[in-house]
Amino acid sequence: MSSSDVLARMPHRGPMLFLDEVLEVSGSKARTRTVLRDDFILAKDGKVSSLVSIELFAQAAAAYMASKTSPTERPTVQGALLGSRSLDTFVDSFDVGDELIAEVEQVFGAGALAQFKCALFRAGQKVAEGNINVVSGSDVVRG
Repeated sequence: MSSSDVLARMPHRGPMLFLDEVLEVSGSKARTRTVLRDDFILAKDGKVSSLVSIELFAQAAAAYMASKTSPTERPTVQGALLGSRSLDTFVDSFDVGDELIAEVEQVFGAGALAQFKCALFRAGQKVAEGNINVVSGSDVVRG
């Protein structure tokens, strides 16, 4: 499935779709790319809080789940971020213009529930990591 096909199957639209591209989905992992632009909805004075990492993780997990659905299933994957037991950020903020690469790996799946181990990189340096818990309206998170 192409990057644009995966993004089209996600429920995020308009300014709430933070991902620019799905770089890779293989096995239980996904990698996505986001470029923080001037019109990024959470940008203020050229900066974006590093707490945006959790949403980038959630959208990368949604891309992973969307890639696992068949074209005959409903057009978008429904789901929600339930929370995180751990989120470590190694910088206070990001700058408009930064390219961020999110890597997620499903480490647990039971029915509609899943947990992903996540990392976020800027210029090859890890800037955030943690785990997120998600629920999906689809069976694709079983693993």
